[in-house]
Amino acid sequence: MTRKTGTLAIIGFIVLAVFGFVGYSSYKNSEDATVSRLASALLEKDEAAVKRFMPSFSNKKKITNEARTIFYKQLKQLKKEQVIERLLDEENFLIEKGSSLFKPAQVYPNARFLVMELPKGTDLRAAIQAQEMSGEYVEDWNKYTFGPFLPGKYQVTYKMAHPKFGSKKNKETVDLEAADQRVTVKENSLYEGNQKFQKHLLASAVNYFDTFNKGIRENLNVSSMTASKQHKEKLQLSFDKLKPYLKSFDQQFQTIKINCDSISVNAGQSKVQFDLYIDLKRSMQLAEEVGIDEALVSDKQNAIASLIYDEEQKKWLVDELDFDTYQQDPEKWEHVQSYRAESEKKAHWDKDTSDNIV
Repeated sequence: MTRKTGTLAIIGFIVLAVFGFVGYSSYKNSEDATVSRLASALLEKDEAAVKRFMPSFSNKKKITNEARTIFYKQLKQLKKEQVIERLLDEENFLIEKGSSLFKPAQVYPNARFLVMELPKGTDLRAAIQAQEMSGEYVEDWNKYTFGPFLPGKYQVTYKMAHPKFGSKKNKETVDLEAADQRVTVKENSLYEGNQKFQKHLLASAVNYFDTFNKGIRENLNVSSMTASKQHKEKLQLSFDKLKPYLKSFDQQFQTIKINCDSISVNAGQSKVQFDLYIDLKRSMQLAEEVGIDEALVSDKQNAIASLIYDEEQKKWLVDELDFDTYQQDPEKWEHVQSYRAESEKKAHWDKDTSDNIV
């Protein structure tokens, strides 16, 4: 081999090496290679690699550790090919070539936000992909803004607490792939299907009749009853008018049920109504001078209960019980909250007896 031939061979080798290096670098830092490596890094939760290939949102805002963490949780059931398919979605991710041959391409997700609006006075605790989140709060609208998130479909669990209706927990999937999302919680959703609120109403009814019994035993004095002030005043006036003509008064019950599907709340959140059943029995024995010897018995068991919210006591109180309603069959009520005492709860008042407790 002559010197000239050797020189040409060396030059050819260098040229091939250069082209090979350029080709390798071009492939290594290409969009396809970056997407593949990023997909692997996301599935492996390789923070360093993820930050290298996906440094920020498309608006150049920082991707928080929190946003990355919940994004990992969303991907954990996917295969690499499925993750690559997501990253190639142009509506959600922007892929840019490297600034030079030796710089890898990079992927920039579009920032997504979740806005939640709730009725005034409602507190909120939210978790996304089982991770509790805090949002930017606007008091005037009782609005919370969560994000930014990477595009995806997320499981959102949120617990709402209202001073009048108690707490309620909801869970739903929110699609943050193509656009931001807004969840508007309507007032009626705070109490419809809310078992804690239903149980509170049932407890209010039970407490009402328990304290009614107590008032009967205490010489027909209902001043300490758990009921609205107006209702107690009307009931006391009725007893005061009736008392001179009474020899005895008895009341007993054991079971109370409410029809949860009948619960309705007025626009001002100050009054609630529902259908109520109670196996109530009342009997009155009139004084001899009245001229009626037999006991007067009332066993009406269906009522429309009306409760009002007491701002001072922070609870719902019975304001009216309308027993002049159509007969209902509680066995046909689909959603019921019920109470049953171990034995009948009885109360007796007798005009001639100083100890009226039975």
